[in-house]
Amino acid sequence: NVDGDGQKDADEPESPQESESTISLSSFATASGVDLTLGLNKAYGILFNLKLNPDVSSLSIAGMDLYLDTTSHVHYEVWAKPGLWQTVDDEANPNYMKDFYPVSHGTIQGKGLCTPTSTKTCDFATIPIRDFQKVAMLAANIKRLAVYVTLDSDDLIVKDHPGDGSEEGDLFNDGEDEAMDHSLVQASNPAFRVFYGASVLTYPLQVADPATDFRYNKGFLGRIWYRDSAIV
Repeated sequence: NVDGDGQKDADEPESPQESESTISLSSFATASGVDLTLGLNKAYGILFNLKLNPDVSSLSIAGMDLYLDTTSHVHYEVWAKPGLWQTVDDEANPNYMKDFYPVSHGTIQGKGLCTPTSTKTCDFATIPIRDFQKVAMLAANIKRLAVYVTLDSDDLIVKDHPGDGSEEGDLFNDGEDEAMDHSLVQASNPAFRVFYGASVLTYPLQVADPATDFRYNKGFLGRIWYRDSAIV
């Protein structure tokens, strides 16, 4: 079942993820319940940032599950890089794929949209942990991680920012300004924060025109599997 704390009900059957290796991991769903039915949009992909919380020294992202508007098998890709996805060398001719490296790719089966009557039983599409390359985050030098998740079809469900949130400039405040950071946090737990990013309306990212193919202040919907260090 989709929940925000990574805990499983006592009578809930063991999932394929849990039977492999997630027993040693924590998980965090960026939304649950009615939030999976309201303020939604579809896209091919999404760019977003993660940021370690101040009292966490290190963390490894070990897997992700995705929210898909299909019950068919679809091609997916997950990419990552240290820093912010917004960072580009040439703003006049930006290459948003630069420095991203592949973390996982393959085919997964979607589980469809949640409805108001199915929020306790619907779930995200599972990427097998064995198919996901762990990504380290370190407070010393990699406290921010940029992530690009994409399909080759427009079946990825993303979350709208609850405010107006349409200005590109809002996104560039994910920096040292903690007050501004807070306003752009989509979801958080004791280990890290997930920030609103930009959905991508085409595939692959290399052919996207930010002026027409990006929709800003959109949130990643899914589950993140991770292992963190002791929180000090």
